[in-house]
Amino acid sequence: MIDIIFKVLKVFADANLFDEGVELVGSWCFWLYQKKLGVNNYPLRTPDIDFLIPNPYRGKDNEGFLNRLQELGFNREFNSDGSIYLWNEELKIEFITPEKGRGAERAIKIRKLGINAIPLRFVSLLLDNPVSITERGIEILVPNPVNFCLQKLLIASRRRETEKALKDLEQAICTSTVLHKAEIQKTFATLPAKWQRSILKVLAKSKTELPLLIDEIDRLESTLQNLDNEAM
Repeated sequence: MIDIIFKVLKVFADANLFDEGVELVGSWCFWLYQKKLGVNNYPLRTPDIDFLIPNPYRGKDNEGFLNRLQELGFNREFNSDGSIYLWNEELKIEFITPEKGRGAERAIKIRKLGINAIPLRFVSLLLDNPVSITERGIEILVPNPVNFCLQKLLIASRRRETEKALKDLEQAICTSTVLHKAEIQKTFATLPAKWQRSILKVLAKSKTELPLLIDEIDRLESTLQNLDNEAM
């Protein structure tokens, strides 16, 4: 699995997509946080890899990268909403982008890349202040861990599926252990009040659902509830 992941990442890097603002997100991004940033080890077995595309995408025309992925043995298919994905027997590659407007149901066309991406709420937060992580000689653009943490909490607060919500919570709480207090307070303070309330509510609820992480949850909850002057 790891070998095919890095073959995919190399295609993106060789096409300069990370330089153009495309980010690796989701569980494989979290895996890099564990390897490189000291985030607590957390079992990860996922056959999906997700890439976040800015909208609007201001990079160069680069439809050819899809052909290079197909040369690795990936098949190109469409979801029911019109979004494109690639797959082989090991891995599924999906593309997401910030939702424009409310309740978009159809995929968003990124013409310069020749793809239709899945529109999702809250992912615009992941595009702010991204960072690069180098692994196996590949410089990979990923969300700022602060933004990743807060976005995961927001998503968990809206999940209907308990298993996925717990996965989001675990990744958010584990990531919070390597964050500087002032940095997460500063970003949290910029969020809409409704989002702040959702995050605090889901953290309070998580204490009963994730008792083994109670110390980390208490620490994060206290940090977000007590915004100091540095965050204002």
